[in-house]
Amino acid sequence: MLAPATQQVAIAATTGLSQATVSGVVQDLQREGVLRVTGAEGERGNRVHLGNITGAAVGVDVGHQRVIVAARRVDATDLVTAEAGIGAQHPREAWMAKVQEMIKDLTAEIGLTLDDVISIGLGLPAAIDPRTAKITQVVATSQWDLTGHPATWFADWFPDVPVIPDNDANLAAYGEYLHGAGHDAKSMVYVKASSGIGAGYVAYGVIKRGKRGLAGELGHLTIDRNGVICRCGSRGCLETVAAGPRLLARVREAYEPYGTTPPANLDELITRARHGDTVCCRVLKDAARDIGFALALASNITDPETVVLGGTLGKAADMLIDPLTASIREYGLAGMFTHDSPLRIVGAQLGDLAGARGAMALGLLTEPPLRS
Repeated sequence: MLAPATQQVAIAATTGLSQATVSGVVQDLQREGVLRVTGAEGERGNRVHLGNITGAAVGVDVGHQRVIVAARRVDATDLVTAEAGIGAQHPREAWMAKVQEMIKDLTAEIGLTLDDVISIGLGLPAAIDPRTAKITQVVATSQWDLTGHPATWFADWFPDVPVIPDNDANLAAYGEYLHGAGHDAKSMVYVKASSGIGAGYVAYGVIKRGKRGLAGELGHLTIDRNGVICRCGSRGCLETVAAGPRLLARVREAYEPYGTTPPANLDELITRARHGDTVCCRVLKDAARDIGFALALASNITDPETVVLGGTLGKAADMLIDPLTASIREYGLAGMFTHDSPLRIVGAQLGDLAGARGAMALGLLTEPPLRS
């Protein structure tokens, strides 16, 4: 199935290029067989389609304990996806081999082979230098095997395929910006609140990464200078009060005197809250307020059009948006809410697929980094 046709005038509006530039590029790509053009309304009304090209685009999202892979034909819009219970906490060779196996299975599902893969976007729980694509930093206390140049990691399996790595929260933000809750926003802050807390900021189609790829580390904003020591080595970070492990610990502490079995994971904690467990409800609402406080600080600097709550806590957005919003209102600049276009705060739409979809899109759009 061909991707939906797009008018040349729409391409110009989206890219910011002139009509003449778009027309010239389309004509060049048409001669090469990459695009075909239909319509009889004149050049501005012509519709541009992908030509008869074959290839598979792949997006990989590596989490702490799981990996999600998405793939699609470049001449189609339908995705196929797969998930495995292996991630950054396991040896790198193990999860990489699993990813290669998943890509093989998914490309076969769409009628292609590994030889048809043309791009791989790779999301990692680490900071990635936006200029060299090398890993800048991994959480200080982790023993994850995440070092070096991720663009080269899959060279044995895909020697001629560009691998585009980025931080997992950045790519989840990009996925929601393009295909989810932020698709109609010019600027958006996305919060990935799960085992850790990260964020991505996308403005006018561009991921804002900072000089060293360290932008968006919302979970390591200090919100209590006298708080407990964080895994990053600092003290009182947002992660120490609102990340998954801390929320589960708070429930265990409340249950312990009564011999009640605590939830095994964050998903179960959310399920219990939905069934009226007062302890789980309180823990989640407190977390939302703490995240809202951090978002108020971030929003005072970035002034986004939209804030999106994602990650595992995003699954409970219907319960958490109100306390989160109240906290942003209390600590953020009033103009964000009194303006004719007030700050919009919503739950994510893509769920666990946000990172893989963002990775796939970035892989298709980005020139590969230099390898060394």
